[in-house]
Amino acid sequence: MRRPLAAVPLAVALALALLVPAMAMTAGVIFPRGSVIGLVPPAGMTESQAFPGFEDRARNASLIIRDLPPDAFGQIEAGMSEQALAAKGVTLLKQEPFPLAGARAMLYEATQSAGLVTVRKWVLLAGNETVTAFLTFQAPDSESEAYPSAVVKAAFATLSIRSVTEQMAALPFALTDLAGFRPVATAGGTVVFLTDGPKNAIEGAEQPVFVVSIGAPSPREGDRRDFAVRLMSGLPGVRELRLERAEPLRISGQTGFEVMATGKDAKTGTPIKVVLWLRFGPTAFLQMVGITRQDDFPDLYDRLRALRDGIESR
Repeated sequence: MRRPLAAVPLAVALALALLVPAMAMTAGVIFPRGSVIGLVPPAGMTESQAFPGFEDRARNASLIIRDLPPDAFGQIEAGMSEQALAAKGVTLLKQEPFPLAGARAMLYEATQSAGLVTVRKWVLLAGNETVTAFLTFQAPDSESEAYPSAVVKAAFATLSIRSVTEQMAALPFALTDLAGFRPVATAGGTVVFLTDGPKNAIEGAEQPVFVVSIGAPSPREGDRRDFAVRLMSGLPGVRELRLERAEPLRISGQTGFEVMATGKDAKTGTPIKVVLWLRFGPTAFLQMVGITRQDDFPDLYDRLRALRDGIESR
């Protein structure tokens, strides 16, 4: 099940920076479905149908790729200490900086016992202003000839990040009217973040933010009001939330719902206005959230609605 936006921290929307050309694209790079991160997988590995990444089932080897918010880098790095890994049954053998153009990266090599089998692990943690890449390669020690350390490192060295244009093209929906906003980045292949203003790093809603995502399942007709209010009330990063209205409306010819609220940015205390729109389909729903400074909302409301009405399914 895909997560609705309520499961995505508001801080992500308020902190993302514009994607810059960070890593040159290497020939043969494959991006797993819905992933911002891609690479050239080792020979013998194919894209997995069970997780984002690649696998060699014959050798029980896997390469899992996760794209996370930029601020996840420090949190993950803190948890990769020898002591922290040992508590999980993982023995850290080596850690070192890993050379990647345009990104800070660390490589970890470790082993873990699974019954009578010793599993070798390589973890690449890489990040720039827009995304944290977290890659885990693992294979049984008995397959060290097929997957030596040099092969894993060679694959990691081809890591690439999609441009914003490529990320937008891969979404299951298109934004036909940006209303003066600019796309910042996408997440998970189903979420897009947009903003307007000169700054790339946003604090306290100093620039408006608009986030579009897909969630499932779609609620039953009689449950839609409660569902919409729960999503609004569950938005992280907002305190002193006060609902102003919650009512049904049609959006682009489909049934929908609008919830309007005021509140304060949890970090800075800045008064903010939040509008949440839902457009319901038979099995899934489109969720749109606009966040602005409270005083700026009257001037931005029409532009937010233009963004809302310009979203089309691909």
